[in-house]
Parts: sequence; C-alpha cells; structure tokens
Amino acid sequence: MSDPTVYSFKVDKEQLDRAKRFFAQQGVLLQDSLRDLIDVAADCEQCLELHEDDAPIGELQSAFTTLLANSKNTWHLNSVLQEAVLEIAKMTKMPMDVIVNVLSEARRIKPDTT
Repeated sequence: MSDPTVYSFKVDKEQLDRAKRFFAQQGVLLQDSLRDLIDVAADCEQCLELHEDDAPIGELQSAFTTLLANSKNTWHLNSVLQEAVLEIAKMTKMPMDVIVNVLSEARRIKPDTT
C-alpha cells in the first residue's frame, strides 16, 4: 500500500452514529467497509483504463484478479444491506410489490451526485 491519504467528508453526526451501530451489529467496522469499497472502485477503474488502453489480455486479467480478491471484502455488504432493507420492510408491512418496484427503479436510476 502506498502512503495513506486522509479523506474526509461531512456527514450528519446522528446518521454517522447510526451507521456505526448498524455495521457494528453486523460485525463490520464502518471505516473498514468504506476503505474496502474504495479499493474495489479503484480496481474497477484500473480495469476500465487498461481495457480502454488496449492493454494485453494478461495485464487486464491480472488487474481483474486483484479486483475479484478485493471484492470478497465488500460482497457481503450487499447481502447485509439487502437483508436489512427487506427485514425492515416486513416490519412496516409495506406491500412487497411496492418494495420490489422501488428497488428495481433504484437500480435503473443513477444517483444525483451534485
């Protein structure tokens, strides 16, 4: 790992505390999860750059192998969050078709990053 850089952003303190508690209940540290997510995103970008540069297939496969290895560290987060959303949905007695429609729509829409 190269020299670490401190990266910070503003979040609501109450939301941060809730997120930390949620991840702690899942046996995961929020800070580690964010680092792992950054690693995977950086690996994806590296693979895309290699592909755009027409890098040799061996180099692309090597980068992809690293991506797969780092993905193991974050893959469980998808199921943890999905399970939590569905469990909470059951608590609210929200009709399942509404939940499925909202989640399906969320997959199609890019988030507003402004």
